[in-house]
Amino acid sequence: MNYSQYVVHSPQNLNEALGILKEKASEIRLISGGTDVMVLIKDNIIKEKELLNLSFLNELRYIHEEGNTIKIGALITYKELEKSKVVNLNAPILVDASKTIGAAQIQNLGTLAGNLGNASPAGDSIPPLYVLNASVKLQSADSERVVPVSEFFLGPRKTKRAPNELITEIAIEKTKPGLYYFFKKLGLREANAISLVSVACIADLDQYKKVNSIKLALGAVAPTVMFAVKSEKLATDKQLDLNLVDEIARSVSEEISPITDIRGSAEYRRRAAYGLVYEGLYEVLMGTAKRVSGSFEGVY
Repeated sequence: MNYSQYVVHSPQNLNEALGILKEKASEIRLISGGTDVMVLIKDNIIKEKELLNLSFLNELRYIHEEGNTIKIGALITYKELEKSKVVNLNAPILVDASKTIGAAQIQNLGTLAGNLGNASPAGDSIPPLYVLNASVKLQSADSERVVPVSEFFLGPRKTKRAPNELITEIAIEKTKPGLYYFFKKLGLREANAISLVSVACIADLDQYKKVNSIKLALGAVAPTVMFAVKSEKLATDKQLDLNLVDEIARSVSEEISPITDIRGSAEYRRRAAYGLVYEGLYEVLMGTAKRVSGSFEGVY
C-alpha cells in the first residue's frame, strides 16, 4: 500500500468542499472518519486516487432540536450521539445502535453520514433511522434536496447521492414518550462484528397491550435495510400475547430475503431474524423492554 499515490484535498468550509466536488465529482472519494475508506485503501479496492477530506468542516458538527425533529450534522460521530441528551431522551434506539458499532476507536471517528454513504445492508445505524422516519439532506454547489432514508438506498453500496453531492444532514423524528423500542443484532461474536441480522423496533401499545402501531426494520436480510411491512400490518390493532409474538416473528422470517455468504446461510439468517424479533417483542409483552423517557429542550 502506497499512500503517496493519493492526492488529499482538505477544504476548510462547506462551500469550498462543494466547489471541489463540483469540479472533480467522479474522480474523488469522500472521507471523514475514514473507518471504511482506509480499509478499502489498504485492500486496494477503491479506484479513485484523490480524496476529499471532510474532517475540517466544523459547520457540519451539530445536533439541534426543531419542534418534533432532531437535526444531526453529517460529521457527528457515534460517540457524540451516545453523549447527546437530546438523542438519548428522544431517539434512544439510535443511541443503543451506536454503542454496538465497533470498538471505542471506531465510535470516536465513525459518523452516521458515513454509515449512510457506505450503504451496507448490514449498517447498524440504518434500521433505527428507518423506524425514526429519518431523511437525508444532499447538497451540491448548485442545489440541495431531502430524501427519505427508506428511499435513499438503491442496493448494496448504491444510493441516490449524485457524485457532486454531499450528505450534510440527517433529520430524525422524536419518539413519543412511553413508546417501547428495541435494537437487537446478531454477529459472529459478541462485539466488533458485522451484523448477520439486525432489528430495530418502535411499538405503541395501549395499557391493555393492544398494538396501536409498530415499526419493524431489519438489516443484513435483503439488498437494503427493509421494513417488515406485512408483519407490521399483521400486528396492528391486535392484542399482544405469546401467540401474536410468535406469529409476528414467523411472519418477519418469511418476509425477509436473506442471502447465503461467508458469514452465514440464508436459512440461518431467517432463524436469527425470528429469534431476535421474538426476543424483543417478548420483552415488550413482559414489560421489560425499554421505553422512551421524554424530551429535553436545548442544543448539544
